[in-house]
Amino acid sequence: MSNINVALTEKELNTAISGLLFSCSVNVVSNTNLEYQTEMLQLAKKLKELKPDIKLSNIEFVKEDDYEDEVSSLLLEAFKDNMEITTFEGI
Repeated sequence: MSNINVALTEKELNTAISGLLFSCSVNVVSNTNLEYQTEMLQLAKKLKELKPDIKLSNIEFVKEDDYEDEVSSLLLEAFKDNMEITTFEGI
């Protein structure tokens, strides 16, 4: 496995650490406003630029006809080739 170096602003570093901590514990709650969700998506897209074909094998996207948030469809478009896509019936 090769090393990948990335330069992050302090805000991006804060967003990355916060997102990781939220993902690894059910006892961490998160801000769910559109601005923060958009920051997380933009950071994920920036990191993906380091290895565009990266496979995200530990997560799946649940595809729906209508999403309750504005970010899900953007996330699917940006990462559809990087993760498995499923439905609620497939979970």
